[in-house]
Amino acid sequence: MEDEMTSVNKPHASVERYIRSIGRHSFVAVIVMTALIGATYQTVEIALDRHSLQQDVSYLIGRQFIRFQQLSNQTRAVMLASANPNMPEYVVTPMIEDVRKAIGDIRAMSGQLDELHGKIEQNLLEKLNPRDVTSGKMRLEFAGRLEDFLERADRVMSANLEDRRQRYSFWGPIDFAVSSDSLLMRQFGALMDNAHDRSEGSIDHARLISAVLLGLTASALILATAVLFMPLLKKLRNEHRQTRGFEAKLTQQAHTDALTGLSNRSFFNEALGRLFNSHERDGVGFSMLLIDLDRFKSINDSFGHPAGDAVLNHVAVALKRTFRSDDTVARLGGDEFGILLPDMTDGAVLETLAERAIAAIATEHHFEGRLLPVSASIGGAVVPNHAQDKLALMRVADQALYTAKGRRSASVIFDERSLAQHLEQNQLAGALALAADRDEFVVHYQQKVNLQTGEHLGFEALVRWLHPQFGILPPGRFLPLMGGSHLIRSMTRCVVNKVASDLKAWKSDGLRPGPVAINLPELLLVGQGGYDLIVAAITANELEWRDFAVEVTEDVFLNRGADQILETITRFRGLGMSVSLDDFGTGFASLVHLRDFPFDELKIDRSFVADLGNDVRSEQIVRAMIDLARNLGKRCVAEGIENETQRSFLLNAGCEIGQGYLFAKPEPASAAVERLTVFAPSARIASRRLKQIAG
Repeated sequence: MEDEMTSVNKPHASVERYIRSIGRHSFVAVIVMTALIGATYQTVEIALDRHSLQQDVSYLIGRQFIRFQQLSNQTRAVMLASANPNMPEYVVTPMIEDVRKAIGDIRAMSGQLDELHGKIEQNLLEKLNPRDVTSGKMRLEFAGRLEDFLERADRVMSANLEDRRQRYSFWGPIDFAVSSDSLLMRQFGALMDNAHDRSEGSIDHARLISAVLLGLTASALILATAVLFMPLLKKLRNEHRQTRGFEAKLTQQAHTDALTGLSNRSFFNEALGRLFNSHERDGVGFSMLLIDLDRFKSINDSFGHPAGDAVLNHVAVALKRTFRSDDTVARLGGDEFGILLPDMTDGAVLETLAERAIAAIATEHHFEGRLLPVSASIGGAVVPNHAQDKLALMRVADQALYTAKGRRSASVIFDERSLAQHLEQNQLAGALALAADRDEFVVHYQQKVNLQTGEHLGFEALVRWLHPQFGILPPGRFLPLMGGSHLIRSMTRCVVNKVASDLKAWKSDGLRPGPVAINLPELLLVGQGGYDLIVAAITANELEWRDFAVEVTEDVFLNRGADQILETITRFRGLGMSVSLDDFGTGFASLVHLRDFPFDELKIDRSFVADLGNDVRSEQIVRAMIDLARNLGKRCVAEGIENETQRSFLLNAGCEIGQGYLFAKPEPASAAVERLTVFAPSARIASRRLKQIAG
C-alpha cells in the first residue's frame, strides 16, 4: 500500500513543482495549466470508464455466444434423443432441463447487456458522438432474432416426447443446427466486432482530446503532463492488449470441444463454408467423413459416463493420429465426429483413410482395468462428385453413414448404390409400420434334436416378414429398421400368438412338438409386458407354461433394467418355462453373470460351430463352453450344425442338443407339422441309424 501511495504521489509532486515554477510568473498561467490538466485528466477518466463499459459488453457478448453454442448443441442432442425410439424419458428429461437453464441464462445476459448499453449512452463521450443508428438497429434486430430462436427452442422442450419424435425425425436436428449457425452466428460476430471497435474508439478519443489539450500548453507543461498521465495511458494500452487476448481466448473456446480438445461443430461449419468458398473460387474439391460410434450408449449405461468420456478422448487421439494436420477433425456432439479433408477428391483413397480410422478407433482401450469395446461406423462423400452445396453434402454423407451403421464397424463412401439401398430401406421402414396390422409377420420353426439319437426335442420360433412386394424377408433385412418400441411389441405379439395357435393345433392332433423357444426383446422383459403377453397366449389357447421357452442374449446384462429382467426371468422359470442364454460367447457375459443368472440352457453361437474341424482354437473354445455348461448343471445347445463332422465333434465333446441345416432348416408351420408327423413312427429307425453313424 505504501509503495502504491508513493507511485501515485510522484506525478503529483512533479506537477506541483511545475505549477510552483510557473506560478511565480503568472497566476493566469497557473489557472490555465490547471484547467488544461484537469480537463485532460477528466477526459481520460471518462474515456477509461467508457472503455471499461465496452469491455464489459464484449465480455458479456462472448459469454452469451458460448452459452448460445451450448444451447444449440443441447437442443440438437434433445431432438436426436427424442428421435431415438429406444431413448428412455428419464434420459431426455435432464437434457431438457439443461436447455431451459441455458435459455434463462441467455435471457439474463441480454438484460445485463441492455443495462450496460444504457450506462454507455450516459457517458459524456458517447453523447458527443453522433448517434450510431446502424448499431442500435442491429442490436434490436439481433435481440429479436435471438428471442425468436429461444422461443423455438423453448417450444421444442415444451412439446411431449411423441410430438418431438414426430416433428423432429431424421432431418430435424440437422436443420435446427444449420439455422442456429447462420444469421445469428454472423450477428454474434458483428456485435463482438462492434464492441471491440467501440472500445478502440474510446482509446482513440482519449488520445485525440489529450493531444489537443496538451498541445495547447506550453513546452513547460510537457514534462509534467507526461509524468502525470503516462501511467494512465500505459494502463489503457495494457487493458487494450488484455482485452484483445481475452477476445482471442473466447474465440478459441467457442471453437473448441471442452472434453476432447478437438474443434467443435461451430468451427466445423465455418471450415466447411471456407472450403465451399474455395471450391467456388478456385475449383478445388474436398471430402467429408462423418463418424458415429457403435454401442456408445451401452458403454455409458454399463460403465458410467466417465468411461464414455474416456472413449471419446480415445477416439479423438486416434483420429488426430490418423489424419493430416491441415485436416479439420471435430467432435460434432455426443458420439458424432466429422472430418474435412481439403484437396481430397479420390474416393478410393478416402475409403482407405476411413478404414484406417476404423482400425485406429478399434484398438484396445482400457479404463479402470476394464477393456472397453470401441468401434465406429463411417460415412463419407466427395465435393464436387457427390454434392455441390452444404446441405446436399450433409445429406449424402449422412446417407452413407446410415448405410455403414447398418453393417457395424464399416465405412461407406457415398455412391448411387448407397442411395438406392437407402431409398429401399426407407421404403421398407415405411411398410414395416403397417406389417403387424396387416398380419404380414410369419413364423418359421427350426428343429432342435438329440445329437445322439436324432430325437425331436422342440423348435425355435424365427420371425419372417411376408412383404407384399419382396416376398419372405429374413430378420436381418427388417429388424434394424424397427425404430419404435411399439413396432417391436407388435411384432413380438404377432409371433407369440402365432406360435401359441400352432401349438394348440399340433397338440389337438396328438403331436408332441416339445417346447417352442421365442426370442423376447429386452423391452418386454423390463416390467410386466412380456409376462402379460405370454399369459394371454397361454390362456387363450389352453396351453401350459412348459410349452414355451424363452431365449435372451448376453446384452441383457448391460441393460439398465437388468434387475427387472432378472425378476421376470425368475418368474418364468418358477412357472415351468425353460430359459436359454442365446449367442453365448459373442456378448458381454462374465462368470459372475453366468453364476447368478437363472438360465437352463446355454446356446453356443454358430460362429464357433462353423470352424469345428478346421480351427483348433475354435474347437478348444467350444470344449470349454461345453465343460462350463456341464459344470454349471446346464444343458448345452449348439447352433448352426451343417455337417457330420461338426455333429460328431460336439457329441464327443459332451454336447447333447443341436440345431442346424444338417437336421432341418427354418420352415413354415406346415412343413414342421409334416416333420412331426413323419418323425413319430420313424423315430426309432432314425435313432438306430444315427447310432450306427456315431459308431
